[in-house]
Amino acid sequence: MKVLGIETSCDETSAAIVEKKNGRKFGKVLSEVTVSQINKHKKFGGVVPELASREHSNNIDFIVQKTLKNSNVNLSKIDAFAATTGPGLLGGLLVGTNYAKALAISCNKPFLSINHLQGHVLVPRMSRVIDFPFICLLVSGGHCQILLAKDYNKFKVIGETLDDAVGEAYDKIAKILGYDYPGGPIIEKLALECNGKYHFNLPKPLIKDKSKNLSFSGLKTAVRRIIEKGISDEQKFDLANEFQTVICECLISKVELAINSLKYRNKVNSFILTGGVASNLFIRRKFKLLCKKKGLSFIAPEKKLCTDNASMIAWAGHEILNRRKKSSNLSLSPKPRWRLDSL
Repeated sequence: MKVLGIETSCDETSAAIVEKKNGRKFGKVLSEVTVSQINKHKKFGGVVPELASREHSNNIDFIVQKTLKNSNVNLSKIDAFAATTGPGLLGGLLVGTNYAKALAISCNKPFLSINHLQGHVLVPRMSRVIDFPFICLLVSGGHCQILLAKDYNKFKVIGETLDDAVGEAYDKIAKILGYDYPGGPIIEKLALECNGKYHFNLPKPLIKDKSKNLSFSGLKTAVRRIIEKGISDEQKFDLANEFQTVICECLISKVELAINSLKYRNKVNSFILTGGVASNLFIRRKFKLLCKKKGLSFIAPEKKLCTDNASMIAWAGHEILNRRKKSSNLSLSPKPRWRLDSL
C-alpha cells in the first residue's frame, strides 16, 4: 500500500510517498521532496500568506513529479492521495488540497483529508511500536498543546498556550535581537555561548497556576524590554540561555501536571515530543529526564520529521486507511482553524 502525501500548510511545499507492506506495522519513506520558502520570507521577518500561496502554486507540480521519479513509482501504483487540509494558511491549504483531490479523481483512488497536527502526533508510529493511549507535547511555530492521544483520530487537549506558541516566541525574540527568521535555531545557538555571568530574573508565566495551560506573551514582553534598553553580545548569550531555560521550565511544569492528572495513568507508557521545536536538543534533554523520573518512554521523531513534511501526512493517511478504508468527502473545504479534539 502506497500513499502519496502533500503538505502545504505554511511555508514548505512538500510531497512524499510512504509504503506500508501487508502485515507490517511500520512504514517506509520511498521518497520525499521539500522546497522551503524561508529565504523568500526572511526579509519580512515571518511568513507572508499571499507570497506563500503563490510559491506553493509554482512548486507543487514539479515537487510531486520529482517525488514520483525519485521513488521509481508510477502514479497508477499510488493507492491513495493524502493532503493537509488544516490547520494552516488558507491559500496554501487550497493549493495542496485541490491538487491531491485532482490526482485522486483522475486515478479513481481515495482522497484523504489530514489534520496537520494529527500528522505531527502520529509520525513516530511510522518507525516504532507506540501503543495508544500516549501523552504528547506538540510544540511548533504556530501551536503548543499537551495532548492525550487515545487513538489515531481521538485526541484530548489537556492544556495549550493562551497566546503565543513556543516557536512564535523564539521567532519574535530573535527578530528583536536583530537576527533572521526562523528564530528557534538561532536562539538555541546563542544560548550555547552562555557563561552565566548575567541574570535577568525573567518571569515564568502561569508556572504556579494549577491549570495545564501555558502563556508566553509576558515572557516575550519582558525580554523585549531588556533588549530595548541595550545589551552587549555577551549579555545576549546569557539572555538567550535564560529565555530558553524559562520556556523549558514552563513546559516541563505543565506536562508533569498533565501526567499526574491522568485518570488511567497505568495505561499510559509513552511520552512523545513533536513539532518543529522538538528538534531543540536542550528541550529534548530536559524531557528525557522528566520521562525517566515518571517511568515513561521518551519518543521524539528524527529532526527532519519534526519540521513540516509530507511524510507525516502520508503516514497519517495510512493510519486512516487501516481503519476506515474509504475516501474523505471530495467536497470538503480546507479548515484554517481545525482543532485536533474535533476530529
